[in-house]
Amino acid sequence: MAISFSQLKFLLIGIFPVLGLCFLLLPATAQIDSAPDPFDAFLQGVLNFREPTGIRGTLRYIEREEQIIWLNWEERSDDRPLFQTGWQAIPGEATLAVRPANAEQFSALQELPNGTRLELIIQANEQGHRRILSFQDRSTSPKVPL
Repeated sequence: MAISFSQLKFLLIGIFPVLGLCFLLLPATAQIDSAPDPFDAFLQGVLNFREPTGIRGTLRYIEREEQIIWLNWEERSDDRPLFQTGWQAIPGEATLAVRPANAEQFSALQELPNGTRLELIIQANEQGHRRILSFQDRSTSPKVPL
């Protein structure tokens, strides 16, 4: 089956506008795909615990067998090393699971009743588990020397 010159000319004339349209749409599509979703960027930032991070919340539940502490997560601070400022509210009703660093820490946390207000410094380990570096019971007022 042979294609005549007029058929070839018609085919080429029809292809060029389609190719031109493809070249115009390609950069626009690449820009749309490469723009990060604001919610995804927010979640990645909030859930980044590679460095020590301050968190505040209330004790929700303790899984004794797995040694996991569940918190109603309320605030986060990246103001290292003291975490005295920079606290940002976590929107919604976020729940966060953290693990004690050792058996002594777990034993102390087990004694606290649900609803206890806590301030913790946590950091993710090599397995991605959020480990408690230190914690403070915020339900009682801090002891101030006289």
